[in-house]
Amino acid sequence: MPHGFLNASYSVFSYAAKRYGGIRAIPPLPPAISVELSSVCNLSCPECVTGLGLTRRANSFISYDLAAEIASQSGRRVLSAWLSYQGEPMMHPEFFRIAELFTGMNPVISTNGHFLDPENCRRLADSPLKKIIISWDGATPEVYNIYRKGGDHAVVKEGIRRLAATIKERRSKLEMILQFLVHRGNEHETEAASSFARSVGAGFRVKSMQVLDPAGAGKWAPSDPRKSRFMKGDDGAWRAAESSAKGCLRMWTSAVITTDGDVIPCCYDKNLRHVMGNLGQQTLSGIWRGERYSSFRETVMRSRRQVDICSGCPEGKRLFF
Repeated sequence: MPHGFLNASYSVFSYAAKRYGGIRAIPPLPPAISVELSSVCNLSCPECVTGLGLTRRANSFISYDLAAEIASQSGRRVLSAWLSYQGEPMMHPEFFRIAELFTGMNPVISTNGHFLDPENCRRLADSPLKKIIISWDGATPEVYNIYRKGGDHAVVKEGIRRLAATIKERRSKLEMILQFLVHRGNEHETEAASSFARSVGAGFRVKSMQVLDPAGAGKWAPSDPRKSRFMKGDDGAWRAAESSAKGCLRMWTSAVITTDGDVIPCCYDKNLRHVMGNLGQQTLSGIWRGERYSSFRETVMRSRRQVDICSGCPEGKRLFF
């Protein structure tokens, strides 16, 4: 863990050195990684590339051997391992076995909550996971299903209650957070959703919503503009709210790894337009410190507008409420 804190500190320092002094310095590894365990999902959410069937991977699930190699290469330098990206991580047939690989790296998952049966709840409570984030986008089935297409509100609600009870029973340190993806159709149930979270002893947070095409943001935009990543122009057209942020700290502190072993710079690269390398041919450190990654960082630092995936990114803006 000391190595992780040193690496994270150097990562922040190297970003500051580049932004304010023009000095090129890259840490040996990203202190935070996202590992895509699954590129498939049981739901069909309308603003999700996976839900719409647009995700293209050779492997639906990451292999155990690749996950083990990532964990081995990351080792003591990683402070945070997010074990999810585009798909539903708990659909992976070896989910719990892979989670064990990241013990000591503060592993976290984000799930839609449809796999919280008694056995899984027990294993989650006993796992090395530090946090589980469960999508909870409505207090009633009708509102929940506006976005969570194909979901079962009753199953998720029962699973949340079961996991809460199991965590308490087993005196687990697993933190459970219910996440409310706010939009026009569910904003009136925010307080009711929060009340349910409190009733089971879970944390609760409201998250602003990303849409695939800014032109369609008007369908989802909540009444409070602060909770929207999009804005309506004087011409009536919706577009991403521009960020005044310069550079991007994430380019120096985190990376995403797909089920196929591709390393991409950010969760906004949903179509893999900026693959920095593949772990089948290179090491994670080699990719992280390679010329392709360095050149990409230079471009982002020079002007975010030059990078397609940065155009709709809310860097510097508040995402959680």
